[in-house]
Amino acid sequence: MVNNPTAEIIAIGSELLSGYIVDTNSAYISRVFSDIGISTGNIAAVGDDENKISAAISLALARSDVVLTTGGLGPTVDDKTRLAVANAVSRSLVFKEELLEQISERFKKWDRKMSDNNLQQAYIPQDAISIENPVGTAPIFIVEHKDKCIICLPGVPREMKYLLKNEIVPYLKKYYANIHIIKKRVIHTVGAGESVIDANIGHLESLTNPVVGLNAHQGQVDIRITATGSSEEEVDRLIDDVEKDVRSNLGDFVFGVDGQSLASVVLNQLKRVDHTVSVVECGSTGQLIKSFAEADKCMGIFDTGFLLGNNFMQENDIEGTLEQMIEYSRVYNKNDFVIASVLNVTYEKIKIGVQLWKSSDESRQTTMRSYGGHVAYAGEWAASLGLDLLRRVTL
Repeated sequence: MVNNPTAEIIAIGSELLSGYIVDTNSAYISRVFSDIGISTGNIAAVGDDENKISAAISLALARSDVVLTTGGLGPTVDDKTRLAVANAVSRSLVFKEELLEQISERFKKWDRKMSDNNLQQAYIPQDAISIENPVGTAPIFIVEHKDKCIICLPGVPREMKYLLKNEIVPYLKKYYANIHIIKKRVIHTVGAGESVIDANIGHLESLTNPVVGLNAHQGQVDIRITATGSSEEEVDRLIDDVEKDVRSNLGDFVFGVDGQSLASVVLNQLKRVDHTVSVVECGSTGQLIKSFAEADKCMGIFDTGFLLGNNFMQENDIEGTLEQMIEYSRVYNKNDFVIASVLNVTYEKIKIGVQLWKSSDESRQTTMRSYGGHVAYAGEWAASLGLDLLRRVTL
C-alpha cells in the first residue's frame, strides 16, 4: 500500500456547471485530506450524465489512489452516481435489503411516507461497503478496486461533512496505515512584489520536499511551504529550515505566518507599547478601516475610522489632502498615530497616497504611488500600504 496516496475529488451535479451554485465541498474535502496526509491532485465537476460521470471516475482511478465523489445519490432520475461507479469498475448494481430498512426507518422517524423512488437508494455496486447515513436518507458506499478506493458521499454539505469526519477519515487512516504526514505553513510578506520575492527565494521553489510556492494578493505575497514526512518532528524540521531561509533572504518583508493578518500584526505591535491609532480615508470604500476593525477584537487599539467623501479631496494635491485629513482626525481624537489614505481616480490614472502622523514628535511619513490595476482593488492596495507604513515605524 502506498505511503503517499493521492486523491481526486469529483463533484457531481449539473447545477454546479450552471454558474449559480458554487462547489464548496471539494475545497473542504481537500483540506481534510491534507490534514491526514492525502494530497489532492485533481478536482473535477461533472453534470448529471451517467457516461460522463463514469468516464471521469475511470480517468481518476488511472491517476489517483482515492477517488471521492459528492452528489448524485438522491432518489430522482438525475441521480446517476451509483450506476456510473458500477460501470466504471465493471460491476452490477445489487439491492441491499438492510439499506432499504435504514431508509424506511429514517422516514418513520421524520413521520413522512417513503416514496417508491427511494428504492433506488438501496442499490449499490456489487461488493461495495455500505455505510449508514444517520443525517440523511442516502446511504453512502465505498468500492475497493485494485488497491484503490472510490468513496461516494452526498452533495448536501452538512451530510458530507458529518460522514467525512465520522466514517471516511477513520476508514482512510486504517486503509493507509502507514500514510505519511503532510503539513503546510504560509509565510506572509508585504512591501515587495511577486517578482522580487521570486528573485530572492527562487532557489527554494525548486525543492521537492518541502514544496515552496507563491500566491500574490493585493499588495501582499504569500509563500506556501508544504512538507511530507513519516513523523511530525521530521515535517516540522523540514518546514522550519525553509522558513529560516525565507526570513534570512526577505528580512522585514515578512510580517506573519498562517492565520496572522497584517492588521492584527500591526495592532499587536501597538498594544505592546500601549499606543492607539485612528484612520481617515477619502475616495475609497473603507478597506483600511475595515481591516483594523476586524482585527481589533475589542483590544481598543484601533480608536476611530473616518470615511470622507470625494469632495474633501483637493484637486491635483494629494499630499495637501492627506495633511488636511490628519488635522481633521486630530480635532476629534487624541491618538498616538493617525493614518490618512487617499484614492484619487481620474480618467488617466489611479493614484494612491498614504500619510502616517506620529504624535510623539509630530512627524509625518508619506508614501505615494500610481496603481495600474482595476479600480475595484485599489482600496486593498492602499490599505496594505498604510498598514505596512505603520508596521515598519513600530517594529
